[in-house]
Amino acid sequence: MNLLRIALVGGFLSIAATMLWISFVFGVDTSTGTLLINLGTEIIGIVITVAVVEWFFERRRLQTRGRQLAWDALHAVEQAVWVWQGGPREMDTDEVRGVLSSVGAEDPLPDFTEGLFLNIGTRSRRLLNNDPDAVTAVPGFMNGLEHLARLSAIRDGKESMRPQKVADILDEGTSALAKALGKPTERHLASLIRFRDPSIESQERRHFGHVGHKTPLRSAPPEVLP
Repeated sequence: MNLLRIALVGGFLSIAATMLWISFVFGVDTSTGTLLINLGTEIIGIVITVAVVEWFFERRRLQTRGRQLAWDALHAVEQAVWVWQGGPREMDTDEVRGVLSSVGAEDPLPDFTEGLFLNIGTRSRRLLNNDPDAVTAVPGFMNGLEHLARLSAIRDGKESMRPQKVADILDEGTSALAKALGKPTERHLASLIRFRDPSIESQERRHFGHVGHKTPLRSAPPEVLP
């Protein structure tokens, strides 16, 4: 409830309280006192009803927004894991966890894939800081974001974060998000997942659409004649 609504509620309650006070001044047995006490109690009842209904609507709005943000976070993880490890293009949470369980110490983690995980971590940390009401409106969502926010430090150390540590963070975040959204939380057998291929060439093809992606060179400026 924003400040304007709080001010309006406070204003009407003050008016109601004033009416009740005046009714006792005139005497509750008088016609004026009876009228004021009825009006005051009626206003209080209306204000309380409106405030409760408004609270439920606001709560529902925050839950809807929180669930949408949770789905966005989960889809971002699914996309990044698919780029990194392959597998079916559309994977459920149990398949994502199965793929992550198969990550090995030698699995390559090129800069563009690392950048996807960095973005997930940065966005998760921003949601925790900037939209806490929507996050806390969905039980378990905060837990998932706290796990994923650790990826914001993926480039902070002198050495790159180990692939297995990245996989563990993603797995914990996926499990928490799946639980918050009512998705499967168990882990699919990695041996049953087809099309897994973490090679750099395959990562480039999945991310850029082809192998051998290079940043286009800028054209040289035209030579200026004296």
